[in-house]
Amino acid sequence: MAKRKRGNTLERWEVALIKAMLTKAGSNDQDILAYFTRPTRSVNHRVIGEIRTEKKHKPVKAATDSELDEFLATWPDVDPQTGLSLRGDELLMKAREAMIAAVHIFNGAGLTFRAELFIVTSVIAWTYLLHAWFRREGIDYRYVKTDGTIQKTKHGEDCYWSLGNACATHVAQFQRVRS
Repeated sequence: MAKRKRGNTLERWEVALIKAMLTKAGSNDQDILAYFTRPTRSVNHRVIGEIRTEKKHKPVKAATDSELDEFLATWPDVDPQTGLSLRGDELLMKAREAMIAAVHIFNGAGLTFRAELFIVTSVIAWTYLLHAWFRREGIDYRYVKTDGTIQKTKHGEDCYWSLGNACATHVAQFQRVRS
């Protein structure tokens, strides 16, 4: 059985920013850590040291000066209502907003097809929620062609699992964990 990944790991874009911060004069591990710990995730200071010594994340390139400046200018990017990161928890925030919209639609007066609209919007919310869970667990939730390449939209974007495929995969994983 694969070891479960916790939600306290850094994403590649965060590691790139940390590497850029490490090269700036006056940045110490504790100051850098403050930018990446939030109410929904605590990051151990050891992680910064592992990035500094390249014990982990060696292949990740440092962010550019402009990327670092943009990050610092928009920090903190935490939603005060939920404690979620606007960047790192984007899928969770979309799931929450879609479900709130579904409830508003259902409770709204004057809509003839509100049950159908509620169902469609709820499916969107659940899809975002499962995608967030797959991302946290390190599961690639993109459609893969038989030749091993990632399926793309007509505009060149990756195709992600639908709710039906995501649920089937989630149930299969849950059954493997229980057995």
